[in-house]
Amino acid sequence: GQGFNDDRSVPGPVIEGIEGQLVEVSLRSQMPHTIHFHGLDVDQANDGVPGTSGYVAGMGMRMGMGMGMGMGMEFGRVEGYDNLGSPFTYRFIAPHAGTYMYHCHVDTVLHLEMGMYGTVIIRPPDGNDSVAWAGGPAFNREYVWHLHTFDSSWHSERVSGPRTVRHRPDYFMINGRNGASVLDDPTSAILAAPGERVLIRLVNVGYQPALISLGGLDFDVIASDGRPLPTPMNMNEHLVTPGERYDIMFKMPAGADYKALVEYLDIRMRKVLGHALTRVGSL
Repeated sequence: GQGFNDDRSVPGPVIEGIEGQLVEVSLRSQMPHTIHFHGLDVDQANDGVPGTSGYVAGMGMRMGMGMGMGMGMEFGRVEGYDNLGSPFTYRFIAPHAGTYMYHCHVDTVLHLEMGMYGTVIIRPPDGNDSVAWAGGPAFNREYVWHLHTFDSSWHSERVSGPRTVRHRPDYFMINGRNGASVLDDPTSAILAAPGERVLIRLVNVGYQPALISLGGLDFDVIASDGRPLPTPMNMNEHLVTPGERYDIMFKMPAGADYKALVEYLDIRMRKVLGHALTRVGSL
């Protein structure tokens, strides 16, 4: 598979910034890739869209010949964009504190499926990592759930085309884990002391709508796509569609032992294609 990590793990690393401060992220690759900061208000040169912003490519890409990629495309108009193996550094001022995401915008259909994605967390202006935003709710523990599905038949493809027109997932994941391994995955399983407030940053980086529940435990939806909701919504399940981010928060009850469920639905939301289970428990 592909990925933004040196070890090719999925998902890519969480990128953090502080509201109002400069963020710099360098991409180095031997293949044509970009980083698109999904949901962040950045200028065009740093948006990661080939043709209008910076990215890493090479002569084959520029000539429209490299492995069938880039045919008919215009290429990045930012100095330094065309050096394979040399980094391109994206720069932007961090916007409002909240949850955002990033992904490759070269052959996005395939590269997103291959795991080239991750989360961006913007902290409040004072850098506080236990408050959702300036003047917002405080929390004791924080988790990021990357919601994703894989169609393993796509993973022999080098470029998108006729074989990637239909997505038929056979892996249903949280944070790159599938099946029983999600239950005790420390990045996914929620553990907190009774009374502690837990923030979960939900990021749907897959192609299926995902219905979230915490085993019957109520939670508050406090933010959507990097912005606070005017009034938190108290719910016991919540739908996260592709590309969306939601921040949810709850207080851990004493003696809690729940099974959180993520159900991945078909795009018409008529049936469940698969699911992932993990734990929510008190320490």
